[in-house]
Amino acid sequence: MRVLAGALAVAVTVTACGGSGESASTASAGDIDRGATLRMAWTLAPGNLDPHQSGNYQVDFNYLSPVYDRLTVVVNGPEVEPMLAESWAYSPDGKSVDFTLRTDATFHDGTPVNAAAVVKSLNRARDPQQAKSAGTLAMVTDVQEIDDRTVRVIANRPAVDLPAVLSSTTAAIINPVALDSKVDLSVEMAGSGPYVPEQIRRGDRIVYKRYDGYWDPEAQKSETLEIIGIGDDNARLNAFRSGQIDVMLAKAGQTDDLEPLVAQSQFDMFAYPVAQFYAVQLDIGQPELQDPRVRRALNFAIDREGINAALLNGQCQPVYQPILEGVDGHNETVGEAYSYDPAKARRLLDEVGADDITLRLITVAGVSPQQEMATAIQAQLAEVGVKVELVPLPTSDAQLRMSEGGSALLNPRLAYPTPAQSLQTNYLTKLRFPTAPSQEFQDAVTKSFDPNIGDAERTELYSKASTIASTDAYDLFICGIPTQVAYTDKVVGADEGGQADFTGIVDPRYMGVTS
Repeated sequence: MRVLAGALAVAVTVTACGGSGESASTASAGDIDRGATLRMAWTLAPGNLDPHQSGNYQVDFNYLSPVYDRLTVVVNGPEVEPMLAESWAYSPDGKSVDFTLRTDATFHDGTPVNAAAVVKSLNRARDPQQAKSAGTLAMVTDVQEIDDRTVRVIANRPAVDLPAVLSSTTAAIINPVALDSKVDLSVEMAGSGPYVPEQIRRGDRIVYKRYDGYWDPEAQKSETLEIIGIGDDNARLNAFRSGQIDVMLAKAGQTDDLEPLVAQSQFDMFAYPVAQFYAVQLDIGQPELQDPRVRRALNFAIDREGINAALLNGQCQPVYQPILEGVDGHNETVGEAYSYDPAKARRLLDEVGADDITLRLITVAGVSPQQEMATAIQAQLAEVGVKVELVPLPTSDAQLRMSEGGSALLNPRLAYPTPAQSLQTNYLTKLRFPTAPSQEFQDAVTKSFDPNIGDAERTELYSKASTIASTDAYDLFICGIPTQVAYTDKVVGADEGGQADFTGIVDPRYMGVTS
């Protein structure tokens, strides 16, 4: 995983022409069928369409990205490239960034995307009264219009990660006309992206049509884009097999079913590097869990290999720290810190005198394999005397309920373009970690954002934070999830989807269909 910036003793300017979406595997431009329809199956149906109201952008990104542009975009690599901002420059202290806007971007009603529009959107996005996702922009203290084409974003700390943070749909730029008119953005969309929604069927799908005024034709290779939410793994696979869809997100547990299919020449599958992982996200402030020895005991009680073999077809390798192998800051010395050892788990619990622990475990209702994993975890913890109450909740409520404290949540820990972002979002925001971690952990993560330190020191800080999270058992660590996409031989760009190489999202923006 690439560190997005090195030492910045003086202001640094980043400039580029925008992501082209072209790759070595992409067919020549003449082979792309510009009048085609690309149909993609996602695991969840569209819900709240307001990008600033997303409790988990990982759930909503696929439906929002075709309509809403941001200042920057993360493309395959992962690399941060320009989107609405054609360039940006850090201040000498790294606490503010000036973004210079494109001159050829408009919202879908023809309203220009100018500095005033960007300021209005970002101020809404960081306002907790208007945005559920405001926590992702917690470091931003002010957004200023310098002139019609320049926006200054000011942070409360050195913010080498700011361009990457602003690439998420939680920082989407919304048409100010819609904001001023109080349009209900939970059911309507008002962006400046490559596609315009033609049909919105919440709980099912969205059909998009190409926006003819868009500045980057490579982001809209197909005339029509259809993204369908199919939660049932078998139904999604059957739709792919029968030709109803062109590309689908493939769960780890589907690998065996997909193997005979992708052995045929007209189908293929691609697995991205593992960066996110399943975990039981704990509230370390819950009275029964405040002693780290209790949290370590819970980790020793989990048979990760058994869960992987029985439920995930061996595709989800056990993990023991938040920064995974191959990512900058992974600490090799941690090793298999929590091998399956229920006897050791019981000894630790006896040592603490913890004989009456109840874990309220929230799960996302109807989503596999989390449902099956939760049942297995419940049984394994019962073997060491820990009672688990399963609490299934809708996707929109699960993370928010966990953030209120007193509960745990079985869900993926998200990964971001930089390890600093991953650590900050997963462990320094109340939404995903209700009780603050140790001061030592906080200091290591905060210092890693300083653009004036070198890459080696930054890596050491990542490693230190990852080790603390493992040693103090901030999570009940389970296993690393590969992002896999299956597609037909007519689809191009599925193996280089932005976002896919650090989190379980495959951005369809640069995908297309050949003639």
